[in-house]
Amino acid sequence: MANNFTTSVNIIRDTDRDFNYIPTPNAKQVVSQIVNDFKKGIRSFNVVGTYGTGKSSFLLAFEQSIKGTKRYFEPNFASNPKYDFVKIVGSYASIVEQFADVFEVLTNKNQQENILSEIFNRYHSLGKENKVLFILIDEFGKFLEYASKHNPEKELYFVQQLAEFCNNPKHNIVLITTVHQSLESYAYGLSKTQQQEWTKVKGRFREITFNEPVEQLLFLANLN
Repeated sequence: MANNFTTSVNIIRDTDRDFNYIPTPNAKQVVSQIVNDFKKGIRSFNVVGTYGTGKSSFLLAFEQSIKGTKRYFEPNFASNPKYDFVKIVGSYASIVEQFADVFEVLTNKNQQENILSEIFNRYHSLGKENKVLFILIDEFGKFLEYASKHNPEKELYFVQQLAEFCNNPKHNIVLITTVHQSLESYAYGLSKTQQQEWTKVKGRFREITFNEPVEQLLFLANLN
């Protein structure tokens, strides 16, 4: 029997890959919290978990469950929904430039506003009713590391704009990011004023802990 295990999962590269995923009680609880908060009008989520806890695999299993490729979870966001996914893997670079590239925003004038406009156009193209656009950013911390050292005001303001834009309960645009530590941890070394801005941005996200028990990680490793 083919072994599809890999030590690392890339949510873009491995979109259609048949991989071994065991939905743990922790992962099921995270999905349940996202769905319940979504129904309360919350749209921006920051999943925090240490290295090696399977956050990338979780995002891929989450996507496959929603699309119906594999039913690892039962996420009920809407009845008879139309879904679309925008997926980004973080790198030590500008998140503004990355989004501009993904959404083909070529002009620097009003760049951030144009990006948000293109996101809404992508959402609007799904139809009139029961539509949900998911924006998944894995390794979000790499963008934050870059932001802390390169034009933090501009970079962080875009993150704030993005989260606030997605948090509009009138639209079903869901932002899910993954990091290895809480957002304010990435502000180390910045001025007090900048750190306060970082804390403010953190407040735009629902922070969800994703830490599998050691026993569970050993169990999953033995399965593979």
